[in-house]
Amino acid sequence: MFFLKKVYLILFLSTIYSQTFDLSGKIISKSSSYPISNVNITIQDTPLGTASNDSGFFSFSSLKAKKYILAVSAIGFKNQFIEIDLFKSVTNITIVLENESVLSDALDVLGRYPSKHIPYLTDNISSEELNDFDYQTMSELFRNIGGIDVQMEHDNGRNANFSIRGSSDYKPGGYNNRVLVLLDGFQISMPYSGSVDWNAMPLDFLDRVEVLKGPVSSLYGQNSMGGIINLVTKNFEYEFYNAKATIGSFNSKDFNFNMSNITDKISYIALLQHKKGDGHRYNSQYEQNNFYTKIFNKKNDFSVSFIANSSINGQPGFSVEERPNLKSFRVSNRDSIYLQLFKKQSLANNRNIIYSASINHFFTYYHDRADTPFDENQDDTFYNDTSLNMRAEYQRLIKNSSYLVVGTDLIVEQSDISIYKDIYDNLLQVSGGFFAQNRIEINNKLLLGLGLRFDYRSINRGKEYSNKIFSDISPKINLTFKQDNFSTWNFALSKGFRSPSMSEMFLQYESDYGLNTQGNPDLISEQLYGLDLGYDRSNLKNINFSLNTFYYRYKDMIDFVYGLPVLALNRSDISSCGFESTTNYKINNNFSLNASYTYLRVNDINDIDPILYRPRHKLVSSLKYKKERVGHILSIKYQSQQDYQDFLSDEREYEGSEIKFPIKKLDTLFLVNYNGSYDLKNSKISVKVSNIFDTKYKLIQDFPMPGRTISLSYERSF
Repeated sequence: MFFLKKVYLILFLSTIYSQTFDLSGKIISKSSSYPISNVNITIQDTPLGTASNDSGFFSFSSLKAKKYILAVSAIGFKNQFIEIDLFKSVTNITIVLENESVLSDALDVLGRYPSKHIPYLTDNISSEELNDFDYQTMSELFRNIGGIDVQMEHDNGRNANFSIRGSSDYKPGGYNNRVLVLLDGFQISMPYSGSVDWNAMPLDFLDRVEVLKGPVSSLYGQNSMGGIINLVTKNFEYEFYNAKATIGSFNSKDFNFNMSNITDKISYIALLQHKKGDGHRYNSQYEQNNFYTKIFNKKNDFSVSFIANSSINGQPGFSVEERPNLKSFRVSNRDSIYLQLFKKQSLANNRNIIYSASINHFFTYYHDRADTPFDENQDDTFYNDTSLNMRAEYQRLIKNSSYLVVGTDLIVEQSDISIYKDIYDNLLQVSGGFFAQNRIEINNKLLLGLGLRFDYRSINRGKEYSNKIFSDISPKINLTFKQDNFSTWNFALSKGFRSPSMSEMFLQYESDYGLNTQGNPDLISEQLYGLDLGYDRSNLKNINFSLNTFYYRYKDMIDFVYGLPVLALNRSDISSCGFESTTNYKINNNFSLNASYTYLRVNDINDIDPILYRPRHKLVSSLKYKKERVGHILSIKYQSQQDYQDFLSDEREYEGSEIKFPIKKLDTLFLVNYNGSYDLKNSKISVKVSNIFDTKYKLIQDFPMPGRTISLSYERSF
């Protein structure tokens, strides 16, 4: 009998050990019972971490049956360390955070702001999702987010334009920069164009991605009128060594090694990465080398981050099959460096002062391939861009009900471009701003957010022109209503602006297809007026649901108008409206279903310009299965037809000085992808199949994207 009991006990324990559990919970404030968003929750001694959503909800999936310690932190609240025993099948918890007498050490970034303290709605892509989907490029990541459209010419990961809720389209020769991209709260765009070197971003070292949709000019000024993408890097609390190797289609190879060392005084994390591949068509080859490190002193609240990137990328040009006379031989070499400094000083009476600075440098050299026929050679060109960013902030928690942030920033940017030597010499722009943000708890159900910013920008146009001056004021008001413990309503009114980029004012480019593109020094700033209404519901029979509606009105939107020459003009008054719906459904302990649908309608109010590259419908969905060591994800993406203007067509009409090209449609997009993984002891094997059905598609006219691609990864921790 004793023997049988022992056998039963062994069988019972083995069953428990083999099971996996999902852990979910809600985080609320002790003083108001209000849900707290963007609280950092990490599982100690593991790389797992997430952040609570707007309803305070968080979750982890497929955890082994054992004891864990949750580290919970949010600015303005006391840190908590909570022991969870999954042996006892504890799978749903409520965490109550107490207000702290001094502002906590937790650093949630958006300029080092926690989103719960600023009047904005934030979407988070957690570290768990980044790990599960094993994204290879930043553009691949953002193509799977509702409300964001990606326009890109090729898939080597470098050049991509992001549009949030219809903020931008694509035009050859110019760049749209209505979405501001940040790395740990610092601007990382290139001064001349406003574009981002995505190759330099440490995708494998991201903790999460924060996306703010709609005008954010009251916080970050120009270039954020369409929204903000903030890339938040990891802060590890334990030592580790990790190596990962990936091989795949088109002879692609990706090798990286990262490590972390934690001491009482100085800790650091570091990443080395090498990527190369042949590309999916002629002249789309690439080779990249990245180094990333962050050194931090937790005791003194000081950190230094450094990124160095060197890359060689082919510029594939238009489809050779469709446009044989426009074959591209161009290659770009780019070196980029990012240095970021951060210091927080805690004062008495619930106050903080934060100082931060960054220096970014980009050097890009365009030339022809070595195998280029002599008669096809173009002049070599270079772009030499440098920017200095400085920011100071004063933060104060007032009687646990009001959180005030006041600050100023200064950005100095210089562009030295070889093709402009005879006209513009070392373009220089200086931008500065003063801002104030306040979050007020009116009662235990209602939050009021207020934001106001003044911006000033001066551009030195060089030898022949006087300085160009821009200034603007950007207000925002936000109301958050807690209907109950699980339902939240959000309402926001805002104004945004964007002054023209240096490329829009000073571009001079003769294209291979016979159009001369020129900037316009007489451009004025764009304006945007926005209205947002959102509803979020969590823990509804294992369903989390959100619905956000919006209406935006753009005035004096800058566009490159086809003519002789193609000229940048304050042309359009645009309205953008629609809604986004997101549903997360936990079917059982092993299966979960996520879906995001976006409806977008963009109109030219004066019916002057065609509305291009703004799909009306977009659906992204994934079915996840996780049990013990095995994980499977089947995902789909649907995107409706979108208009484009065929500027390569011979079918053109002339109306005065303007050229009317025929309007055509990109095909409906439907892609199916698969991700699979198997966890071993201290290692992981992953397989990824993108575009399973080998669908032929384009995101931009005459730039075909890859068909079916397969990659295999092996990752090991030491």
